[in-house]
Amino acid sequence: MRPTTLGICALLATAVLWGSNHVVARAANGIVPLAAFVFWRWALALPIMLAIAWPSIRRHRALIRSEWRDLCLIGTLGVGVFAALLVAGAYYSRAVEVSMINATTPAWVALMSVHHRDARLSGVQWAGLSVAMLGTLLIISRGDLTSLTQIEARTGNFLALAAAILFAWFGIRLRRYSGRLPAFTLTTVTAAFGTAIISLPYYLIAVYVLHLPVLATVPGTEVTAALIILYCAVGPTLLGNAFFIYGLSVIGPQRASSFLYAAPIASSVLAVVFLGEILRPYHFVGYAMILTGLVMVNRRRSE
Repeated sequence: MRPTTLGICALLATAVLWGSNHVVARAANGIVPLAAFVFWRWALALPIMLAIAWPSIRRHRALIRSEWRDLCLIGTLGVGVFAALLVAGAYYSRAVEVSMINATTPAWVALMSVHHRDARLSGVQWAGLSVAMLGTLLIISRGDLTSLTQIEARTGNFLALAAAILFAWFGIRLRRYSGRLPAFTLTTVTAAFGTAIISLPYYLIAVYVLHLPVLATVPGTEVTAALIILYCAVGPTLLGNAFFIYGLSVIGPQRASSFLYAAPIASSVLAVVFLGEILRPYHFVGYAMILTGLVMVNRRRSE
């Protein structure tokens, strides 16, 4: 099989794995405590990632040592806090909506990059950004924009939106290491910081201070809880990152990023099949607006 074909297959697998992440997290609510879910998925995946990336980490140890403060900040916010927000969003909202909101990340990247001279937006791109944002608000409000004032009823969706914005910041900050650190090495190092600084303390506080369960919320569901966490650790976390990095290296970042728009589609199908969630008209309209807006945002400005 040609490398390009393999790269495309890897990216399609990434979309399905990352799309399933929201569905599994939604299903885990009531079975796995939030703090345990956030911590154990990385605690299981990280040793394998470190073993694979260790030779590269040793080769680039001088750069990692000199940039450790910045890498620590990136990992803390872009991995640790982001993971907690994303999973919390799925715990408290519908998987379909969380995945669609997460798809707005490229729009936030464009908005955060406007201060760069070569990234200023044209009128069409600003219009696209507005369309994508309106589509997002439509999904968050579940078809009724006047309900946005009822924040308590939309907590999960607002958490998912915060996660999307934070992940956009994460992607922008990683650009300075392009060509300096291999992608998998960078992912592993930042994940290690995020796990050590956010996920582990969060879990320890939940268990030893708040006295929440170690693994399973309901006694007798430990095996189910362990299988859920194991899937998320091996599937979306480990294989998802590996497949995405491979696909990106084969077909390039611009083409690779377009495949991620399939993740909400995969998530929607899985949520309907396994969770019984219902797709409403505003889901289709909102996601169509997001996709339309992102196409407009990514359109090159005419000289």
